[in-house]
Amino acid sequence: MRLGRTAFLHFLSQVAVSVSGFAATFAIARLGGADVLGVYATAVALTFWLNIPSTAIGDALTKRLSEPGDSRGAVATALLLNAGIAAVLLAALLLARPLVDDYVGASVGGLVAALVVSNVGLVTVVSVLNGEKRVELSGGIKALERLVRSGIHVGAIVAGLGVAALVAGHVVATLLAVVVGALLSAAALGRPSRERGRSLVSYARYAWLGTLKTRAFGWMDTIVLAAFVSPTLVGVYEVSWNLASLFALVAVSVQSTLFPEMSELDGIEESYDRVHHYLNEGLVFAGVFLVPGLFGAVVLGERVLRIYGGEFSQGAGVLALLVVARLLAVYGEQFLNAVNAVDRPEIAFRVNLAFVGLNLVLNVSLVWAFGWLGAAVATLVSAGVTAVLSYWGLVAVMGVPDLPFREFARQVVASGVMAGAVLLLRRVVPGSQFATVGLVFVGVLVYVGCLLGVSPRVREKFGNLARSAAE
Repeated sequence: MRLGRTAFLHFLSQVAVSVSGFAATFAIARLGGADVLGVYATAVALTFWLNIPSTAIGDALTKRLSEPGDSRGAVATALLLNAGIAAVLLAALLLARPLVDDYVGASVGGLVAALVVSNVGLVTVVSVLNGEKRVELSGGIKALERLVRSGIHVGAIVAGLGVAALVAGHVVATLLAVVVGALLSAAALGRPSRERGRSLVSYARYAWLGTLKTRAFGWMDTIVLAAFVSPTLVGVYEVSWNLASLFALVAVSVQSTLFPEMSELDGIEESYDRVHHYLNEGLVFAGVFLVPGLFGAVVLGERVLRIYGGEFSQGAGVLALLVVARLLAVYGEQFLNAVNAVDRPEIAFRVNLAFVGLNLVLNVSLVWAFGWLGAAVATLVSAGVTAVLSYWGLVAVMGVPDLPFREFARQVVASGVMAGAVLLLRRVVPGSQFATVGLVFVGVLVYVGCLLGVSPRVREKFGNLARSAAE
């Protein structure tokens, strides 16, 4: 019950993130156009790639804080390591500012450097809160950052400001989140030590590739597309990716909640049975929105994208492919989450290495040959291969997991009913934006009602959460 409540609170924070992000993306797309959105997305993608080393240290910090035993000094050591990383990146970006400006397509090299440094701070703060099992607070910090960022972005785009204002707003929001997160953390700094540094680096040397995989999954296509296609298509692709990512909110919350719980079991005798139980729970709810999201993308994708502007409707096919990629990826991530939690990062390292290599090769070759559709196919194929490899890695460590096939089937049935209802209504409702939003809400209600009707397990969890919220 506690874990369900934590995951639910984290999910609510991610809903706030997504709603505010949707509002900001919508404003940028409608008022600034796909070009401005594409240039800003390129700047953010570059920033996230450069934050891979600090994020790996952050992942290691979460792991060490969540383990049983004495963790004093881990926070101070991680802060020292990430401060050194931030200093190196800042110096390198300032020296390479003209190159950054040329690649991004705007004079924002100095702001990108500031964003990289501020993101190092945010990564560290969120990692501390996750390691303390205060996942709902880390989700709240991310929500605060996104709400503030979105507010600044909407104001900037309405005022007619350009990409530099968008990046500057991102920096301000990130710094505010760092300050608030540091105030909320209850972790004792302790004193840094070489022993703690070796412990963090020993995990991070494998975890960095997991971070690289995450960045590759979210941003490799953007980086490659920026070199081959126009900013307009990058902007349309980015909107499609953001919509696909909306459906993964539950999966992200479940994964963030379960990792420290499984990590705490590391080293405890007969702990694998409990880890298998957590994994089964995570798999049930990982695709609870992604499965209907795929059906919805097929029947309403073009109309939903048209809300952003007429030029965005061309991304309907890309949207459907990216939702499938997201669906495959969340199951693979649940498998690797369990592997990392029991301190077998070397296995996850090999899986992630395969993903990064395959994703890079496929993106460059398919984008070169087929344009932006090739990027979506590259992401889909890479996600599918990695899901299979992640499953094999999990089996090698803990044996064959109990996969909830019946729950998967129930989600497909409920999604099919939803799609049928939307298709029938689509024939009689007008093609306006308000009608499209109405169809989306009707689809959600039909799916939720049907799933609660056919799945006793989901119905029980929903009832528990409702009772907990009422208390």
